[in-house]
This record gives sequence, C-alpha cells and structure tokens, in this order.
Amino acid sequence: METVLQWGLDFIRFVQSFASPALTAFMRAITMLGAAPLYIILLPFVYWCVNEKKGVHLNLIVLISIWINISLKFLLDQPRPFFEAYDPSVGMLSERMGGFPSGHAQNSLVMFIIIASWGKRKWYYGIAALACFLIGFSRIYLGVHFPTDVLGGWIIGAVLLCIYFLYADRMEALLAKGGFRAGMIASAALAFVMILYRPGEESLMSGGTVLGMGVGYCLNRRYIGFESSGLLGRTGAAKYITLSARFILGIAGVMLIFAVWGRLVPQNLFSANQKLFGFIRFTVSGLWISAGAPWVFRCIHLAEKNNAGD
Repeated sequence: METVLQWGLDFIRFVQSFASPALTAFMRAITMLGAAPLYIILLPFVYWCVNEKKGVHLNLIVLISIWINISLKFLLDQPRPFFEAYDPSVGMLSERMGGFPSGHAQNSLVMFIIIASWGKRKWYYGIAALACFLIGFSRIYLGVHFPTDVLGGWIIGAVLLCIYFLYADRMEALLAKGGFRAGMIASAALAFVMILYRPGEESLMSGGTVLGMGVGYCLNRRYIGFESSGLLGRTGAAKYITLSARFILGIAGVMLIFAVWGRLVPQNLFSANQKLFGFIRFTVSGLWISAGAPWVFRCIHLAEKNNAGD
C-alpha cells in the first residue's frame, strides 16, 4: 500500500510542477463544484423549482452517498498527501477526515450523472463526465487526495449509480403501492440504519436530513399537494420571478433554522445531547425543504394546490 501511496505522491508532485497562480485559482473554483455549499444550494433548488419527485430522489441518493463516503473515511482512516508522514508541502487546502475515498469525486459523480439523465441529449452526459473528471483532478492538483482516493470515489459512485438506475423506479412503485404509511416507515427505517454507525457528527447530517426529507415528502403528497410545476399559469418573466422567490424564501428558511438553532442550543452540552440536537436540526431542515417551504409557497401563492393524497 505504501508503494502505491508513494507513487501517488510522485504523481501529485508531477502535476503540481505545472502549477501557476491562474491554474491554481481555476482548480480551487472547480473543486467547489463538489463541495457542500453546492449541494446545499442545488438539491433544494431541484425540489422547489424543477421537479419535486426528481428532487427527493436526488436528495436521497446523494445523502446516502455522502453517508457511505463519510463512514468509509472513518472506518479505513487512510492518510492524505499533505500529512506529516508524506509531504506537507503539496497541500494547497486543508481537510480534516481521512483521504479514501474522495467525497468530491464520489458525490459529484452521483449527482451530475443523475441530473444528466434527465435531459434528452447525450451530450449532457459528456458535460457531466467532464465536470466529474475536473473535480477529481482538482483534488489531486490541490494535494488533498492521492489518485487512488479519487479513483476509489469514482468506482463507489459508479456502483451507487448502477443500483439507483436499476432499482429506484421499483422502490418508488413499491412505496407508492404501500401508500403514506409505507413511505413514513421506509424513511424512518433508512434514517435508523444510517445512524446506527455514526463515527462523527458529519454522519448525523445525512441520517437526519434523510428522515426529514422522506417524512416531509410523504406529508406533502398526502396533505400539501405541492408540485414544482404548479405556477398558477405564470409564464415568461413571471414564471422565473416565481421560481426565484421560491428559492430565496426556501434557502432563507434553511439559514434561519441553523441560525436560531445555534442560539437556542448551547455549544457546551454533554456530547451525547449535542449529537441528538444535531440530528434533530438536520431533520427539521429536511422537513422544511420537503414540506414546510412548499406549504408556505402555497399559502403566499407561489404555487398552486394540486390533488394531494394517496
């Protein structure tokens, strides 16, 4: 294994021999396409403004991918190139968790390929593949991952994509047949599995958000009836103003939840309680995204009511 890592370190040094301020700035920008802020913006946007059904599917598979990635990082506890035992000089960024597999490579592959599959043109896949390659390469260039970390992330992401494309529709059909109760039970069961192994607070984000998103989506289907296409007949500029208003209001709600939670919950709580409150915070955020915000959109006429109920 050390031989492979040393080869990877030599490869990073070779790549960085072409470094320049402009190229480094470009790679820093590219790597942000696989970072948490993009998921926080893009995943709710799809649910509120593109298609709520596709949005909940994308949210769930990306959250599962994030959970798997974080769990593997803690379980395997692999080094990064800039660790003291290797070469601290190659690290252009700093990261806290272990290196294998690369979360940027894995999660961006899952997200961008699924989004590309919604389009009607094959070149969408080409753009998605190019974005995934550049994100993975940026992690090597910036010295935060060995090439094997990136390759491992791509392989795990590809496996998750295969499972998603093979079984997502079947699972959706089973849940639809089972109705409201089946959806609620499935959401709780999945979240429970995801928090059984929780090596760090980061893993609570996925389980809590999955629970909130799943339960909220079931509540939306049964009681709220929000569909992202429900634009009250608005077209042209009015349509885009409505969608922009949804997004701004929805994201403001997420930010408010985190801000208020930070003030209400003391940071010096006993660690077990802190983890519980952290899990609840992410659950509430997921509920807001999938049910709370859509209900507000309907109340202030940013969406029309469609037929709810199973």
